[in-house]
Amino acid sequence: MELQNYAVQEKKLSIFDLIEVLVQLNLINDVDQQKLKLLSEKSREHALNLVGKLSIPDRRRPGKTLAHDDIMALLAKHWGLEYIRVDPLKIQLEVVATILPLPYIKRLNIVPVEVTKDKVVILTSEPFCLAWMDEVRAQVKRDIEIRINAPVQISHLLNEIFVVQKAFKGIAQEQGLAGVERLRLLRQGKLEELDRLIERNKGKKLANPDGFVSNIVDWLLNYAAIERASDIHLEPKRGMGLIRFRVDGDLRTVYRLDPDAMQMVVTRFKILGEMKIDDKRKPQDGSIKREIESGRSVEMRLSTLPTNYGEKLVIRIFDKSVAAADLEFIGFSAEDKLLWSDLINQPQGLILVTGPTGSGKTTTLYTTLSLVATPDVNICTAEDPVEMELDPLNQVQVNPQIGLTFAECIRSFLRQDPDIIMVGEIRDLETGEMAIQSSLTGHLVFSTLHTNGALATIQRLVDIGLPTYLLNSSITGILAQRLVKKLCPSCKELTTSDPDKWASLVDGEKIIPPETYFRAVGCEECKDTGYRGRLCIYELVKFDDKIKKVIHPKIEIAELREKTRGMFTSIRANGARKVIEGETTIEEILRVVY
Repeated sequence: MELQNYAVQEKKLSIFDLIEVLVQLNLINDVDQQKLKLLSEKSREHALNLVGKLSIPDRRRPGKTLAHDDIMALLAKHWGLEYIRVDPLKIQLEVVATILPLPYIKRLNIVPVEVTKDKVVILTSEPFCLAWMDEVRAQVKRDIEIRINAPVQISHLLNEIFVVQKAFKGIAQEQGLAGVERLRLLRQGKLEELDRLIERNKGKKLANPDGFVSNIVDWLLNYAAIERASDIHLEPKRGMGLIRFRVDGDLRTVYRLDPDAMQMVVTRFKILGEMKIDDKRKPQDGSIKREIESGRSVEMRLSTLPTNYGEKLVIRIFDKSVAAADLEFIGFSAEDKLLWSDLINQPQGLILVTGPTGSGKTTTLYTTLSLVATPDVNICTAEDPVEMELDPLNQVQVNPQIGLTFAECIRSFLRQDPDIIMVGEIRDLETGEMAIQSSLTGHLVFSTLHTNGALATIQRLVDIGLPTYLLNSSITGILAQRLVKKLCPSCKELTTSDPDKWASLVDGEKIIPPETYFRAVGCEECKDTGYRGRLCIYELVKFDDKIKKVIHPKIEIAELREKTRGMFTSIRANGARKVIEGETTIEEILRVVY
């Protein structure tokens, strides 16, 4: 296929070429142009990767933005080419991986994705560098069809097709014919035959496949980064291994592999995490620090669990860059932003960040500590575990087995001349008392609790035995937060407001319902979920005299809620505002707010 609007110039696509086309298509304004140029200067990424970071309004559909796929399709059409988004699981890997040698396609930065008796479909990210087509056509003895895609997708496909498949093939070869047969039965879903084959080959030792497995591990971590996964689950099942990613709070299957290959991958992770590889009978924890292909530095927390089909491994991924950012991800209102800044810059007091597991408490705390970690302060933290290592902090891993509890850590901190103390979690009376004592003796103390809201936090502290007079003297603020899924900007649609749903959401809050709001639909960009990314909803309570007057030793949550109504913006009201702003749905807010 030839370019219709451009002659083949054999030059790399530049950011200026891209901007010129986007302007001609009337897709970007002057602000977007400057943003693209700035992104290009900072990251040095390929132009087609950068364009996906823009939020370009879709003029055909008011209130929506163009997905990366939409932008790529418009660019390809302008150049007289076609764009396709490829699903790696649908590629005939055994055919595609043999059509051209890997060093050759790496040099050209192309990737074949479809092979028939008449043609080969090839992806490229360089529409002005197509002189290689004649040479490739002669090699494959078929017609060549060109498709455009971003380099990040091409790189992932190269790894998927050539590196990972080679690794699995190598493992199968080391297992002999039984390994090849096992892979065939797995693909065909013949689990009973697979069980019999596994039973016959029990006890057979494999050669050392470290090179193959290392490639799989590298591919898996980079794939997780591309898919924005927060967790990787490696789950042994009957006759197969299952790899799942948690993306935007939901788990989805991304790969299935042979059980022996799964065991090798888990073992490789255990080695990297400095865990006991010969102990598979009890749970273990480990951690890994690693730099992935994109240049990002990530830390991973590993946890194994013995199951009836083998060891299950969960890898939680922490991106160190989040702690160096600001608190924009919380979405504070202007008033609450000033209030939080005032609270965290006080010389003393107890600040609590609450919410269930996976609600973003750790990110909030690390980011806040990074903001207050000036050269003239001493910050000590007690954590279980230390999830991200930050140089400005003096971080301690608690170890109850040797008596190093949260409470004992705080006692030691008080002899270390601290200015700010962070306690990973208040779990018991002793830790709560030590945190309060520290805040009353001139220290700023941060901690967390797993509660359903700011008011529930007060009741929880009373329930564990802390006197209300100490709570009133020490607590300065409570931030309760949740993470909710964000509507996909490419496919969300307006719908008429439902009064009953709105009433259940606001629960008596005086918020005027909108005539319309957005609903989730689903498209290729968001994997047909209707959501892409997550955002924070919260309630921030300043512990002032009005709140303190309400609290007494036998306080109940219903009484607290009634007597403090209107003193702060509730998490439901905050969620309702996100619905009005078109960022999420009523259903999603109701799912996470009890």
